[in-house]
This record gives sequence, structure tokens and C-alpha cells, in this order.
Amino acid sequence: MTARLSDPAASRAVLIGIPTYAAGGQLAQLPAVERNITALRDALCDDAVWGLAPASCRVLGSEADGGDVMRAIDAAVREAEDTLLVYYAGHGLLHPDRPTDLHLALHDSNEQQMWRALPYTHIRDEVRSAHRRHGLKCAMILDCCFSGAAVEGGMSTRESLLKQAADIDGVCVLTSSAATEVAYSLADEQLSAFTGALLGLLRTGAPEAGPVLDFGTVHARLHQTLSSREHPQHPQIGAHNSGERIAVFRNPAHTAPTTPEADRGADAAGPLPATRLFGRERELRELTAEAARGPGVLVIHGPPGVGKSALAAALRQRLTPSTQKPPATHPPLVLLDDVTDAAELNRADVTPRDALILVTSRASLTDAMPPQHIRRYALAPLEVSDAVALMQDISGLTGHEAELTEIAELLSCFPLALRPIAARLRRTPPDLLLDAMRESDRPLQHLHSDDDRVRTAFTVSYEALSDQQKQVLRDCAGHPGPDFDRRSAAALCRLPPGICGLMLEELVDVGLLQRANGRYAFHDLYRSYSRTTPAGEVLRRTSLYLHLRGRLGPAGEDSARTAWRAAALGELRAAARAAREDRWNLATELGCDVADALHEEERPEEAKEEAEAAYRYATDHGHGAGIARARAALARLGAEPAPGRVPPTVSAPSASRQEVAAELRRAAEASPEAGTEHGRHLMALAERALAADLVEEALTFQAEARSWVEETGDDNGLLAECLVAEAALRIHAGQYPDAVELAQRAARLLDERGDREGAAHSHATAAEALRKAGTLETARRHARLALAHFEAVGTPANLSYAYRLIAKIEWALGNHAHARRLMHQAHELRHGLDAEEGPSTKAIAHPSSRAVRMGHHLGNREIPRSTDGGLSG
Repeated sequence: MTARLSDPAASRAVLIGIPTYAAGGQLAQLPAVERNITALRDALCDDAVWGLAPASCRVLGSEADGGDVMRAIDAAVREAEDTLLVYYAGHGLLHPDRPTDLHLALHDSNEQQMWRALPYTHIRDEVRSAHRRHGLKCAMILDCCFSGAAVEGGMSTRESLLKQAADIDGVCVLTSSAATEVAYSLADEQLSAFTGALLGLLRTGAPEAGPVLDFGTVHARLHQTLSSREHPQHPQIGAHNSGERIAVFRNPAHTAPTTPEADRGADAAGPLPATRLFGRERELRELTAEAARGPGVLVIHGPPGVGKSALAAALRQRLTPSTQKPPATHPPLVLLDDVTDAAELNRADVTPRDALILVTSRASLTDAMPPQHIRRYALAPLEVSDAVALMQDISGLTGHEAELTEIAELLSCFPLALRPIAARLRRTPPDLLLDAMRESDRPLQHLHSDDDRVRTAFTVSYEALSDQQKQVLRDCAGHPGPDFDRRSAAALCRLPPGICGLMLEELVDVGLLQRANGRYAFHDLYRSYSRTTPAGEVLRRTSLYLHLRGRLGPAGEDSARTAWRAAALGELRAAARAAREDRWNLATELGCDVADALHEEERPEEAKEEAEAAYRYATDHGHGAGIARARAALARLGAEPAPGRVPPTVSAPSASRQEVAAELRRAAEASPEAGTEHGRHLMALAERALAADLVEEALTFQAEARSWVEETGDDNGLLAECLVAEAALRIHAGQYPDAVELAQRAARLLDERGDREGAAHSHATAAEALRKAGTLETARRHARLALAHFEAVGTPANLSYAYRLIAKIEWALGNHAHARRLMHQAHELRHGLDAEEGPSTKAIAHPSSRAVRMGHHLGNREIPRSTDGGLSG
């Protein structure tokens, strides 16, 4: 995915340059800084570079104090809607007592009175707030010096700069040199070395880059330029959450292709587009010659991580014409990536007889077909020199051949292992990274020993991630499909899509994910390394299934949804299979939705397969509604269920479950009470049944309790309690319309009684059922009523719960900014609360526990208390 140029009309820049310093401060004058500021402002406002309006680019010089700087940045934050750019050039000072504290020198600053300088943390915190609270992309460029320059006119070392820069989450901080180097501003130069090289790059561009220059590209090119000079310096970059992808510069060297690529749909078979190859020109020549021999099967085989898929993708690009007319020298090409066995290869007989079938596999597939029908090409690892070149290209390093050679040899020169390590070298010195690799305890012991080289690379890269990045990687590894987009990942990770997308881009940047056409994929080895417990994956996939069902449906004139559906067919089919394996309660409905999507995409055979699978699942599990839905899907396709297949009886529970159910039924029949007391007893049994995961029995007991209380007719409070408890149980069972009716009836009763807290819980339950059913406007109305009642009588925990509930609804309605504000209010209220905060699912389902607190006792019978963490749907 090419980086997008930030919208200049919705962006702001603040340029801070301090060229002159008070005479008594003992800081050298920096006349180049004033010229830096003028030239950079002119470039940013040039339509050929970015096109920022002059009024959107604030310049501050030596007359500015710390308050002026912070007010200018604050105003830019409030005005910007896309990107904030902050540039500083001048002296940098380190606090004598806290040498890791960076201060930016102002006109009257000096080394003895640090209070006269601007703490870098002030700007850092403002930029962090701009990103987190306003969703802005934020970039900082620091071309600064320290006192005690090593040479005349030099900008001295910055021991702490990169560490502090890395503290900013979700932004990019580009610095002018490495932490142990000087940054030069020579007397005979018009501009400082770093800013001069930056402006030179903006004039010439980067021919190998895309239409824009993101900060990752800028860093790589400046590193290459400045590291080879007589006075070398090595620019560094600190970026998190895809900050390297921020782009505020057009690339003048970019030339749009004259002919478009031939129709390559997003769902076309084959691997992701080829990354830049190193040392494979000989292999490409030999494979091209093999392809020229004519139709047949050509197998590229080798161990995992050696680069088979990337090589096959490059070969496909070489052999595939750029126009619709096929060339005469090569047969039609069919690509089968990562074939595991001969049976999978033999299914390729549906391809044209005159086609060349290009296969990648870890095995040589010697038993696939007669030798005269198959050609094999064994792929070896890279040469050491090519492995070093690959790492230097990705990292932007020059030199360090000895360390890079040892790293390459540790990783057996396998491209899959080299790429994440090379990405890490952008931020970590080679000697430190090499030490980490030597000392790695390789915690992923469940892997086979022949994957050690890739495991070492993964472990080092994985351990360098933040905790949130690790969690996103683990969550996404549970995705059942071949690829996914950021919204599916957000459902798995339970993060807003924008934030999740930034995290995914960061994982792409360090080589742990692959990306093409806005979709992300694991290499299968890295997926296996990242997996978590099966139970945890099933829980997260439930959120994915709900998300996919929400995005499916008639696309109509919505071109974005149509494009997503076409690209996501592989994901959708895999999710439908996984939902059946996970025994999700709406697996049949998801399968039918996927069948409908395949039908819309004119894939009738696959649609029929999916509808038949949904029908089989529904009949095997005795789901009457699911059977009807699957029959309807088959009818739409002009098909019928397989003959002779009838719904079986629902299988009996296990012996232990049968015993628990029987014991509960005996306890219900043996109860001596009558009327409302018997109703309370049945409610307690419903709680015990739910604790044993006997949902049907719990529903039965709860419905019976309601009947007993209704017949008595003398306690509307208890009746409302029965109603809302049954409503919550029906939400748990997926019976949303019934749940809504019960909860609304309970709310009316409690409103009439003036029980505001009880009414709040009832409205919240109705809102939750409506939200899950997709009736969002009515859900919002009930949630707001719940909030109003809680504001009158509720605790902070209850208010926090209500805000979270409304936030979920607003998010589903697309009001993301409002949802974030509500979640912030919820978090503020939750601060300092105990672990059990807010009404939980079971607490709402069984408010009989509340009845106990109000003095309604159930003799000596124990009522299980909820430890559920709250509604999460």
C-alpha cells in the first residue's frame, strides 16, 4: 500500500528556529538555522512539494519564549484535522543532574539555568495528546545541538534524544544524527548538513519510491547521503504505530506507469506481490528459461523461509504481460502457492491443458505425477553478500559488514528471517542486536528444530515489540482466513479500526506481517509462532464473526462494500468454516450470508457448497431456524438439500450434565414454598443452571419463576426482576426479540414503582438486546434512559457501564468521535474502582442477588454470585 500524502488543507506546521543566543549564555550563534527555516517554509508551501497554505505554517524565531512555542503548537493542534508537523533547529541541552532530560535552547538559554530552556517533554506530551485525543498524524523533525561541541561549528552529541523520541506513541520523530555523533552546521555552508540534505532530497526525489516520500523513505535516503560525507552523520528515526508512513512531501522523481497492470483482482490466486529481491537474478533467468519450455508443472521447492513465494511472485510479474494480449513466447500461467501434498497439486487438472502451473512447496512432490509431466527447481538460501545487501537496503545502514555477515550466518541467509531483523536495525545498532540474537533463549520451544533460524529472527523481533503490538499480533494470528483487513483485525483485537490499522502497519514495518491491496497476511511460520490458546482464539473469533455478518448483506450501490466483499471472499469462507468448528450459535446464518455473497460475486458452485455446508451443520445440531435459513439460501441458488438428510434429534448432554440437570429438577419439585417464594427458589436454580452452562434449563427455570410470580400478582418489583433476568438469559441464548419485549415490560413496571436503579438496569438490558439485534436507534434511546436513571441514583461503576454501553452503540452507528469521548468518560469513572465494577451480564440476568441485599432472603440456599466482567458483545 503506497503512503498517502497528508491533506495540506487539513494540516498545520510549526517551524521553530533559534539562530541567535544571548551573549552571556555561552551558546554559539547558528546563522544557518535562520536560512533553514526560510528554505523549509518555502518548500512546505510549494505546491510541488506539499502545498501548505502560508497561514497554516507558523514560524517562530529567536524572539519566542517557551510559552510562545507551546501556544503555537496548541493552536496548530486545534486547527489541524489530518497532520501536525513540528520542526526544531537550534541547540539542545542536557540537564546536568538528569542527563537523559533533553531541553531545547531558546534565545536566553544557558547550561547553568536549565529553566530558561524548553523541556522536550513539554512538546512530546502535546504531540502525544494530539495523536491520542484528536487522531492526528504527528511528525517531528529535530535538527538540534548540545553544548560542548566536539569541533568548531559542530552540533554536539545527543545521548538521550532517540530514547525520548521513542516515548511518543503513534508519531514519527526524525533526528539529524545518531546518539553518539555530532551533527554538523559548518561555517561555509548555507544550511545545516541535515536540513540541507533534506531540502536537496525534496528537489531531486527518490526514483525508486512511489508518488510521495514518507518519513521512512526520507530517513533511508538521508542516512545514505549523510553517512558517506567527509563529516559523516547517521540520521535516526523513532516511529510507532506506522509513524514512518506519514508523508508530507511529494516525490518529484516519481513517474506514473504508462500502462496499467493487467486485470489482477484482489482475490487472484497466488502469493502477495513480490518484494524487492536480492541475489535471485540467476534463479529468475533459469526459471524463465524453464517456463519457455512450454506447458506443464514447474515446482519451486525448498525449506520454509527461503523465499519461494517471493521468487514465484517475481517470476509471475516477469512472465505476465502488462497488456491484455498474451505474449507468444510463454503459455498461460497459473500460480499455486504453498502446496502441501500431491493431492492438492492433482486438483490442478481444472486448468487449461496449455497452461504452465507454477507451484511453490516445501516438498519436492516427487509422488505428484509422472516425472515427464513435472519439472522441479530446488531453491537454496541467499549468498552471504546478498543477505548483507538485503539488510543494508531495508535498514538504511552503510558499512557494518562484519556484524551483518555474522547476523546473516546466524540466520542461514534465509530471507524470511532476515527481513524483520533488518527492519529492527533501523532503530538498534548492529552490535547490540547481534548480542541479543546470541543471547536469545528462544522461548518458542514448541517449534521444530529446523525452523530455528526463522524462530531466532521472530523471537528477537517479537521481544522488541510493545505489549500492545504483541497482543495485536497474537490476536490476529487466530484469524482463520488467508488474509484480513484492518476492520477484521479490529474486531479480533477489540480496538478502533484506525488505531488497529496503525498497529498493523507497524508490524508490517518490522517484517512480521505482509500487506497487499489493503489486506494483511502472515507467513504461515510466523502465524504458528504467534498463536495463543485455542479457547482464547475462539472467544476473539466470535467478535470477528459478528463483524463479518454486519458487513455482509446486499451491497446495492455501495461500491466500497462491493469491493471489500470481492477481496474478502477467502476470508469469508474460512470464517464460515471456523464458525462451524467453533460451534458458534449463529454459524448457520453466517454460512448462508457467505453463500449469498458468493452468489452475488457470480461463483455459483462455491455458493452452493457453502449453503449445503450450512444446511448440514443446522441439521446435525437440530437448529430449526438455521435449517429454514439454509433451505432458503439453497432455494435462491436453485438447489435442494441432499436427499435423505433429515434433522436428527438433538444429542443428549453428557452424563455429568444430565446429573446436574436432574438434581436441579428434583430441587425444584421438592420445594415446599408456594407463590412468590417458590418463584425466588426457581430463580436461584436458574442461576445454578447457568453456572453449569445448562442454558436451556436456566431459561426453563426462569420462565417458570416468572409464571409463579405473575400468578401471585402481589409483587411487581419481583416480577420486574424475573422479567429482566429472563431477558438477559435470552440475550445469552441469542433470542434478542424476546429479550427486548421482556426488558421493556420490566422497565415499565419499575418506572411506575419509582425504582430508578432497577429501571436503569432494565433499560440497559433492552438496549443491549436491541444493539445485538442491530436495532441501533431504539437501542440508543433505551441506553440514554438507563444513563439518566443512573445519573440520579447510580454509583460511578454503574455510570461507567452506561457510558460504555452508549459508546458501543454510537460506534456501531458510525459516530466514532462521540464514542471515543464516551469511553474516555467511562474510563475516568472507572479509575480507582475495584476489579468487579459495573453491572455484569449475570448480575443483570439474575438481580435476585440485589433482592438479597434488599432483605429478600432465600432461606439457607446459596445463590451463586457473578464474577463476569461485564457485557462485551
